[in-house]
Amino acid sequence: MRVAVADVGTNSSHLLIAEAAQGDAGGFRVLDALKDRTRLGECLDGAGNLSPEGEDRLASALTRFRELASAAGVAEVHVYATSALRESPNGAEVAGRMLARTGVYPAIISGEREGELTYLGAAHAVELGEDNVLLDLGGGSLEFVRGDARGPRDVLSLPLGGIRMTGAFIRSEPAGRREVQALAEAVRVALSPFVERFRVRPGTRVVLSSGTAEGAAAAIVARRGALGGAGGSGDGPEGVNGVSFTLAELGALLEHVRGLKAAARGRVPGLERRAETAVAGLATLHAALTLLGASEVTVSEGALREGMLIEELSRFQAYRSALSARQRSVLGTAERFGANLSHSRQVAALSRGLLDALHAAGEPVDHEDRSLITAAGALHEVGQIVAQSAHHKHSAYLIRHAELRGFSPREIELIAQLARYHRKSPPKPSHAEFMALGAGDRARVTRLAAVLRVADGLDRSHAGGSRLGTLRRVADGWELTVAGATPLDLAGARDKADLWARVFGPLTLRGA
Repeated sequence: MRVAVADVGTNSSHLLIAEAAQGDAGGFRVLDALKDRTRLGECLDGAGNLSPEGEDRLASALTRFRELASAAGVAEVHVYATSALRESPNGAEVAGRMLARTGVYPAIISGEREGELTYLGAAHAVELGEDNVLLDLGGGSLEFVRGDARGPRDVLSLPLGGIRMTGAFIRSEPAGRREVQALAEAVRVALSPFVERFRVRPGTRVVLSSGTAEGAAAAIVARRGALGGAGGSGDGPEGVNGVSFTLAELGALLEHVRGLKAAARGRVPGLERRAETAVAGLATLHAALTLLGASEVTVSEGALREGMLIEELSRFQAYRSALSARQRSVLGTAERFGANLSHSRQVAALSRGLLDALHAAGEPVDHEDRSLITAAGALHEVGQIVAQSAHHKHSAYLIRHAELRGFSPREIELIAQLARYHRKSPPKPSHAEFMALGAGDRARVTRLAAVLRVADGLDRSHAGGSRLGTLRRVADGWELTVAGATPLDLAGARDKADLWARVFGPLTLRGA
């Protein structure tokens, strides 16, 4: 399985294309990568909205990402947007416009979610112990994560990113000592209420991730060599994973860089592309680490996008391993027709979850329902290999002729009709193939298609974030609570709840 993920930050956007490593759950082999210096942080108006120029930059990057992923045989790019869009009042609208312009939807995630995924990426890159504190410095925010070898336990996101702090405090060239002191005081004020949650204890391993941290590591390694000390591992920003340095070394680097003008800062090894923000970035990290009581840190090159990859591949491998033999033949068919496997897995899971919730509420659901909707969820979009237009009809045709192993001709026909009715028109008496079914199977297709349409709508963004909460009967129908859904997902489910309303009663959706 191949996956393409990208993160959209305040300063730059990154694409990573990888495939699952055989026999290594969650492991991957990188096939290609691309960095685009979108600099969205400099495209914000006085109210914080992303400007038309910023939208053009983002659209250009997403289009390049989509084209590169397609060339690598990946159907879709999974994109998360962080601080710049998260804090922009028009962020959700921009994300929707990106989908219309580029075919790629940048799902906006919380700072806490960003920290969790970054921790996962770091855990893949460096050895973590029983107590770890991770700091991830972006352009707009600084994430703090405390966790153990099993995963993150506490996450905090503060608006202390390198670009933000540069704009707020660094006005002189070179930067003045009082400016750096004022920045450090601002970090202390913002972090002080949370210090005990992330304070370094005996045995705590402190990990840094981000371009600024990697640049600092490269610069410190170079300074060690210049001073006749041990060079450490790595010879630049491309080879600093696992490099450790002390808080004193970071402080010395900060003081050295603070006294340089931009042109000279750009000649410091590791900081060549961070001349404008290096002083604020280093000062922010130094102040935060000082307050937390850190004396030594280790740099991880694994961060948000690596965490995204690991999570997606792990989910898919868990999904595959839980399938029966005949459902694995369905998955093989989806792969053969180039379906978006991440979306297929998510729609199948949401469909089964909705069926279980309906059953718990007293609606009749049997084993065949679960089997049919699992297969339909995996195959509902295979028709896109023919054409996007009317792809639901193309999906039905391909399913009928795909020779699915382990399914009877009747079951294959039911799966085909479920795929046919996952969008557009619901079943009608004028549809000859639908009317050719027996009365019981017509009722089954109508009922399961109602569920499949809502499940598909809940992953309209293809971000895979929607998680079902509670489904309960209310006076005028049903109320469904969903966590992790984007605005596009909620709107998609509402738009596709027409058949549900006809079969079960009106459905109200609420984000959790």
